[in-house]
Amino acid sequence: MLNNKIAIATLLLLLGNPVSSYSESVNKCIPEEKNFAICETLAKQGDDEALLVVGRFYETGTGVEKNLEKAKKIYQHLANKNYADGVNSLAMLIEDQGRKDEAIVLYQKASKLGSSSADYNLGILYKYNNDYIKARQMFEIAIKKHQSSNAMMSLGDLYRDGRGGEQDTDLAEKWYKESIQSGNYFAITRLGNLYSDLEKYDEAVKCYEMAIKKDDPEAMNSMGLLYQHGFGVKRDINKAVKLYQDSASKDGVGGLINLGLMYEEGLGVPQSYEKAIELYERAYQLGYTEIQSRIDFLNKKLIKK
Repeated sequence: MLNNKIAIATLLLLLGNPVSSYSESVNKCIPEEKNFAICETLAKQGDDEALLVVGRFYETGTGVEKNLEKAKKIYQHLANKNYADGVNSLAMLIEDQGRKDEAIVLYQKASKLGSSSADYNLGILYKYNNDYIKARQMFEIAIKKHQSSNAMMSLGDLYRDGRGGEQDTDLAEKWYKESIQSGNYFAITRLGNLYSDLEKYDEAVKCYEMAIKKDDPEAMNSMGLLYQHGFGVKRDINKAVKLYQDSASKDGVGGLINLGLMYEEGLGVPQSYEKAIELYERAYQLGYTEIQSRIDFLNKKLIKK
């Protein structure tokens, strides 16, 4: 009802303007605005791009109740029409369900249809399956075809860790910097992590401070580690805790884990296994399943206590 009132009021204000001006200003499907109702209306009118956004809303529970079956149905419908981004989204959903082989075929199809992210996504799939040589090949293809800043950053990760070949910190630095120049601010934190590995802490601090200004929770966590251990900065547990808290508040997995550890040990915060478990469980929900063993360990401690 509120949207209808706004639309009517806007129409009255724009009576002297062309209809296209009204349509462009109001009836736009903008994912960042989480405007599900408008996207759904446009999708029903045959707008495939809006329909794709509706599918993502259903997949993530944004502006509507989460419904993976509806999301999959929408992606499949778009895939049947050879809509490249629909095929790519279907591949991602199927990959999340553990059907890797099916996802690979779909990513390859999406790539042939012109999806700008399918090659990169396929590279990530290979990376998570420890097939680093294929991952590197796909990242290189994504860079060549689409100048993918994410692929540049991920290629930097492979060189930094020496996966799929020998470790090469110079190439890692090169690709992180190219990713940053292409507008990927997450690569600023990765570059900072590389400098931390190399014990170039002054350079690392500059990167983290820059990334923190852009609200990157990973940078907050990494800077917290420097303060906790006194690397490149004066050791300050309170500052470390504050940075972990900032990271955790933005669902940064590293921040959640490290803040949990602070509660376990009572460092800079009151000792509390219950609070640590709460933070670890949130990290688990976000995909860090390795923390389950720590959760079980602390639960046993609480029972004995």
